[in-house]
Amino acid sequence: TRSFVRQLRSDFDFRYEEALRLREGDREKIDGQLTQLSEYESEINLLRRRIQNLEEEVNRLKKENVRLQNELQKARSDLDQETLNRIDYQNQVQTLLEEIDFIRRVHEQEIKELQALAARDTTAENREYFKNELALAIRDIRNEYDTITAQNKNDMESWYKLKVRRETQSARQTMETGYQKEETKRMRVQLGDLRGKLADLESRNSLLEKQVQELTYQLEDDQRSYEAALNDRDAQIRKMREECQSLMVELQMLLDTKQTLDAEIAIYRKMLEGEENRTGLKQLVEQVVKTHSLQQQEDTESMRVVKGEMATRTSFQRSAKGNVSIAECQPEGKFIVLENTHRSKDENLDEWKLKRKIDGKRELVFTFPSKYILRIWAKNQGGINDPPTQFIFDSEDSWGVGLNVQTILYNKDGEVRPFFIITNLI
Repeated sequence: TRSFVRQLRSDFDFRYEEALRLREGDREKIDGQLTQLSEYESEINLLRRRIQNLEEEVNRLKKENVRLQNELQKARSDLDQETLNRIDYQNQVQTLLEEIDFIRRVHEQEIKELQALAARDTTAENREYFKNELALAIRDIRNEYDTITAQNKNDMESWYKLKVRRETQSARQTMETGYQKEETKRMRVQLGDLRGKLADLESRNSLLEKQVQELTYQLEDDQRSYEAALNDRDAQIRKMREECQSLMVELQMLLDTKQTLDAEIAIYRKMLEGEENRTGLKQLVEQVVKTHSLQQQEDTESMRVVKGEMATRTSFQRSAKGNVSIAECQPEGKFIVLENTHRSKDENLDEWKLKRKIDGKRELVFTFPSKYILRIWAKNQGGINDPPTQFIFDSEDSWGVGLNVQTILYNKDGEVRPFFIITNLI
């Protein structure tokens, strides 16, 4: 029995030790498996992180793809725009060159025509007419240029829209990532080249604009020089005309004086011839006395008929320069009538002066600020102060009478416009 118990005990111990060994082996296996599991979990986490990073990379690549597509589209649009700009600049340059050459020829021709016209006639009215015609011609040229520019702009916009639509459809059908990158790189290089060309075109355009500006300044200087030359020539012509007018007035006065002296000589000759006839001598003496009294009086009326056989002969001389003329000078010095001979144009008479010279001695001056037809009455001669048709000359009771009466109208620059000369010859 003891041996059986010992055998059982030894068997139990053996089995217990075997169980312990198996337990230790299992524990080692479990530890290894736990270690392997932790490694697997670490690897899984790493893979998850890699997957997440890859997903983020995929999203980033998608965004980059979209951005590259947008850049490609923008680059193509920029290319089209730069192409259009290049064509437009080339057209503008060619147009500007042609326009400069055309304007230069037109201006040279117009300057020649104006010089030819100015050599024939340089009055203020014609200068104003030529200036208006030149302004109308320049405005027509500008309008025509604006119309051509607007038409070219519309054509370019239509071509640009059609090109963009075609390129958009083509890009949607055949676009690939690698091709996009290569295309983008190529477009960037081409865009850089175009930008360089654009810079060259802009510099050339600025040079052309500078040349146009210089030509414009030169044209303005030529116009100013031409205007100055015309003004100098007009001033000289005006001065010469004034001198001629003064000489004509002086010549007329000398002729009137000569006629008066000739009449007096004739009277004295008849006095000498009629010494034997006292009655004839008396009549001639009365004629001489009355003639001298007429020449010395300044405010009395001129005598129409002198006693005896000698009668007064009155001559009139009238001239007008421009639209205003002296229509009437009342013989008794009551009023003077000015008339605007133009059918529709009003004449501004501001600061004009009306001068009346009596026998080269007395001078009456009236300054008036009106226009239309005027009748200027002397004071207390029955006239009514009724502007703008008639005025009263408050300074004088009469415009005066005499053998030689000169009525002259001056403008505000002192130029002689119309004049009216009355000469009474005996």
